[in-house]
Amino acid sequence: MSKLWLLIAMVFAGILYSVVLLYFMPMPLFNNLLLHCTILGTLFGLTNFIVAVLFYKRLEKIKRLNQHLKLSLMTDNLTGLLNRRAFDQDTENCENSGLYSVIFLDIDNFRDFNNHFGHDIGDDVLRKVGETIKACVRATDRVYRYGGEEITLILMDCDKKNALKMAEKIRFEISQLDNQAYPQITVSLGVSSYPDDGRYIHEIIVASDRALLKAKQSGKNCTRS
Repeated sequence: MSKLWLLIAMVFAGILYSVVLLYFMPMPLFNNLLLHCTILGTLFGLTNFIVAVLFYKRLEKIKRLNQHLKLSLMTDNLTGLLNRRAFDQDTENCENSGLYSVIFLDIDNFRDFNNHFGHDIGDDVLRKVGETIKACVRATDRVYRYGGEEITLILMDCDKKNALKMAEKIRFEISQLDNQAYPQITVSLGVSSYPDDGRYIHEIIVASDRALLKAKQSGKNCTRS
């Protein structure tokens, strides 16, 4: 609809331009001149419309390419999760953003998958864990591959009680994954929240990391805060 109005406007402007400039001002009056001016104005308007549409399509293509490039720079190629670059960028926006929680998650005994069964199996475990987490979280939650086998979540507008419920849901769903002939996949999780565990995002991250360490020291496959 917008393109139709653009076409009408440009044709009308072309006709107006042609009639006013070519008929009333410099040209003497003679038979069929108005018709000629109208045709010329229409062609002028159509030409402008075609140029504008081509320019618009080119601009939209460039915008899509830029968005795709930006997304690829912020995405982990293996898991499809957001990457550390995206995490560092998003944490800058957490200050003064209200209630939120952070979950640090680590795949238990991940090195055993790589060392005993090969990196392909380890990669498959990472993908399965990433897909399971994405299926558990809300649309507003952000999930990042923080590094290696460690995954981080930022849950906006989520207190510690609900963050712990989310962490336990994720832990349970991952423990139920069918890993075929390979060992069971389990994860350990650490949960922290603002403002319970600090005033600044750095303090919340440190608290979540410490909680993850407690989960590891508690025998793994558990959640701590």
